[in-house]
Amino acid sequence: MNFKRKLRWAQHRNEVYKYGTILSLVLIVTISIIYFTYSKFSSTNEATAYETTVEPFIKNDDFIASYIDGEWSNEIPGKDDGYVVDKVVCDNGAVGTWDNEEWGINIRNATKKIKCSVYFKQGIIFTMLGKSIASSEVATDDPDNNIRYIGANPNNYVYFNCSDYSNQSDSTCEKWRIIGVFKNVTKSDGTKEDLVKIIKDDRLNNTGIRWDYKKTGVGTSTTTYGSNDWTDSQLMMMLNPTDYLKSGYTIDNNIVKDSNGQAIYQNMGSYYNGTSGCEPAEIASGADFTCTSIDFTSTGLKNDSTRNAIESVVWNLGGTANFDSASNGLASHFYGYERGTTVYSGHATTWTGKVGLMYPSDYGYATSGNSTTDRVTCLAKEIYSWDSASDCYSNDYLYKSGYYQWTLTPGSSDAIYVFYVSTEGFVSSDFARISFDSARPVAYLKSSISLSSVGDGSSTSPYQLSVQ
Repeated sequence: MNFKRKLRWAQHRNEVYKYGTILSLVLIVTISIIYFTYSKFSSTNEATAYETTVEPFIKNDDFIASYIDGEWSNEIPGKDDGYVVDKVVCDNGAVGTWDNEEWGINIRNATKKIKCSVYFKQGIIFTMLGKSIASSEVATDDPDNNIRYIGANPNNYVYFNCSDYSNQSDSTCEKWRIIGVFKNVTKSDGTKEDLVKIIKDDRLNNTGIRWDYKKTGVGTSTTTYGSNDWTDSQLMMMLNPTDYLKSGYTIDNNIVKDSNGQAIYQNMGSYYNGTSGCEPAEIASGADFTCTSIDFTSTGLKNDSTRNAIESVVWNLGGTANFDSASNGLASHFYGYERGTTVYSGHATTWTGKVGLMYPSDYGYATSGNSTTDRVTCLAKEIYSWDSASDCYSNDYLYKSGYYQWTLTPGSSDAIYVFYVSTEGFVSSDFARISFDSARPVAYLKSSISLSSVGDGSSTSPYQLSVQ
């Protein structure tokens, strides 16, 4: 080094050291952030999984970004921090999914340099059948703060009514949906517990079934249009075993008779027992019941394991006559009606049994709305007018576009009306004898039943129950 260079070095040596040190620190911090951020993720390239520590992360040109409540973050929330993954978005044709058990990302079809963004948002943490769940697909805004699944297709699928609970799959089980966890449900012994309520994902036997078609003078019926008293409705008798026969009624050679000895139904409990039974059908005073066969040998409850998993509870049978405006027809109004005592004169306000139907409030509270019409707006609109609010019913997993659905709730202005959910998305009432409405069984699970570690509640991987 010549004299001039030595002199220049001596003059600027301190500055070189200063800026060199700063640059080195910046590089160290940057590398550390990249390392500790990306080493928390795992991904799958094609069908091969690997940990995205720094070396394979750079090797495969994968860039993973984390967003918490919409804001970019240089770290991901911990598994037990109460956050859930809202969505995973990847570019260049790659597909990213989040593994909640391993708390990491899986990436497929990563054939070129890609970026995947993982969006986390605050969820509600609750216990369901012994398992801690964190979900952004639930709400707790009904009057009793019950935990309800909401949205067009939340992860609330559960395998139920399985022929083999040790090998649960689409071929051995039915898919049901978890409506939610309900507080202080009164059981048949008078005690109260928080219980999980579930509903069959599809209608019974893919057909319409009458709620009731008893005529004047038969059981509780006072007209030719059927009775809306669930305690002696023919649909109740089809779904439930003889243990829940109305007091004063009898069974003679499988013929159900009212307190006057009039035949009203036949083969009670065919769905519950998984046998061939009779559809709810017309029966006039003085006539014999004519059975129109309906077969539940493959579509009814399959075994005692399933039957014994269902809790016997007190179901509320309150109704209303007015429901067509925002002042009387909201989901919150129906929630109150159902638990009230307004019914047609002489009809029951509660019933104890195992298998029921959903309530209008279950349907109303299951909506999430969307960015155009949010949940708050949907819940502030009478369900009777939801046909003009497609954002409400199309973001409600209990809605079915292919068939009308019966509910458990009666109209109170007369003895004949029962509420239903229409294919247009609204809730109204009609004669109990109508044959084109469908039934989706609803039940409460015993608290002794638990969720296994298998399944995440999605349609492709439903929750699995530990059933003996």
